[in-house]
Amino acid sequence: MNRIAVEAAALRNWLFDRALPLWWELGADRDRGGFHEAIDLDGRPLARPHRARTITRQAFSYGEAGRLGWNGPWREAARHALAYFQRHFTAADGTVVSVVDLDGACRAPRFDLYDQAFALLAYAGAHRAFGPLDGWYRPAAALRASLEQNYAHPLGGFFEDRDGRLPQRANPHMHLLESALAWSALDADPGWRRMADGIVALCQERLIEPETGALREFFAANWTPAPGTSGRICEPGHHYEWAFLLDRWARLEGQRKSAAAERLIAFADAHGIDHRRGVAINAVLCDGTVHDPVARLWAQAERIRAYVVAGRHEQIIPAIKGLRRFLATPTPGLWFDQLDENGVPVVEPARATSLYHLIGAVAELSAAFPDAANAA
Repeated sequence: MNRIAVEAAALRNWLFDRALPLWWELGADRDRGGFHEAIDLDGRPLARPHRARTITRQAFSYGEAGRLGWNGPWREAARHALAYFQRHFTAADGTVVSVVDLDGACRAPRFDLYDQAFALLAYAGAHRAFGPLDGWYRPAAALRASLEQNYAHPLGGFFEDRDGRLPQRANPHMHLLESALAWSALDADPGWRRMADGIVALCQERLIEPETGALREFFAANWTPAPGTSGRICEPGHHYEWAFLLDRWARLEGQRKSAAAERLIAFADAHGIDHRRGVAINAVLCDGTVHDPVARLWAQAERIRAYVVAGRHEQIIPAIKGLRRFLATPTPGLWFDQLDENGVPVVEPARATSLYHLIGAVAELSAAFPDAANAA
């Protein structure tokens, strides 16, 4: 195996042998259903209100683990998450609420576009893993119809919530694109491609600066940059994540590469990498000035995915090594979520939502370097 395959196999082995078993054994809430939000670094799960984004990500992650060849109880884990989500989070109009208390009750129903995106992704993962007879297309189609009928923004994309909350964010639209692309690969309904095409158009016309390739995070109601510093914030991790998705969309369109994806990676590489620590940092401003030097785990995983699909093989190993810095915890299978500006891990519970990013990186590495999958 070449060096990339060796590194990829090590990461895959850690995921299969350590992380996936631990998060099913300790991360699943056996008493109330669903999954815990976090596990302390000593292996103690924390009882907190359950969030839609956590339950849906865990459902998707375990379904994806099965697709990748993990021989653990992925079906049981995915169904455990899906059943709890369907029972407690779905609303009559097809949308989903954001948070339920530990007793499963939703005492403050709230619509958040971000959570709708991950519901669609979990439905797609369930449809792929368990087949159409399980009935996951129906809630997905109902949710998409509700978004299109009640939340469509006249200038592109969707509103954040029922009250027109500002600023508008690029991030939920990125995950809606991810979900629409996932469904496009599974279902012939043209509505999924229509959603994907609309979000790509919004990204290329409104979110990315044509001069620099910087992608801003926060916007006013008319999709101009939000006022003040917030409208200048760019997250390198999201540059990599958008690049991965735009590349996937471009290939569906019959294009060999996405020019927009290349520019996003170039901006993130130029301004968002701390070479001293070997990691992608949280945020810069649109002129490249460092805004938040702390590094998050998820951004390292997205950096790997972007490099894989862009064919930047010489950059993959440094990106994997950057990610592995977050995995050296006292309890194997957990992770540090953050490294401070001096490269010291921030001691805090491991967040369940990061599993989705980790399995995404392993999935792309396994597809591109099959020797890694065979060795795992």
